[in-house]
Amino acid sequence: VAFGVQYTPVKRYEIFDGTTFQWFMCSGILMVGFVVSLATGDLERGCSELVVFGGALWALSNYFVLPLVKLLGLGPGFSLYHFVNLVVGYNVGRWGWFGVPVLSGNIALCDCGCALILLSFVVMVFVEPDAEAATCQGRRRLGPVAEEAVP
Repeated sequence: VAFGVQYTPVKRYEIFDGTTFQWFMCSGILMVGFVVSLATGDLERGCSELVVFGGALWALSNYFVLPLVKLLGLGPGFSLYHFVNLVVGYNVGRWGWFGVPVLSGNIALCDCGCALILLSFVVMVFVEPDAEAATCQGRRRLGPVAEEAVP
């Protein structure tokens, strides 16, 4: 329900380079993971190098989504971000990268699903934003008092 809401302020407010935003977000996620690991007893098992590498790649991708959202907008920026995540995840399972077991079952259906996602992303890239809605959205940012003053 609330997937991705942490990035909503990114489009409206100046984030500069996004380092502080990224630091707070990743620190919060790390603390929640640490508390869950303590509660479930998973902390005693240790942590492999592959898990640390995956977490570092994830944090790096989260760092790059901020300028992407500023550049492309919230919809296209997140669509590109999640499209890349999905395709990389699919290829890891499809081809067995990093020691992951290769997908089994109906591979042609999996390939068609990935191709459909690619096609839908290409179609979404060509969607034009509504100029009137963008103007109204810009006025809403001013607040209710300032909105009355704007003709």
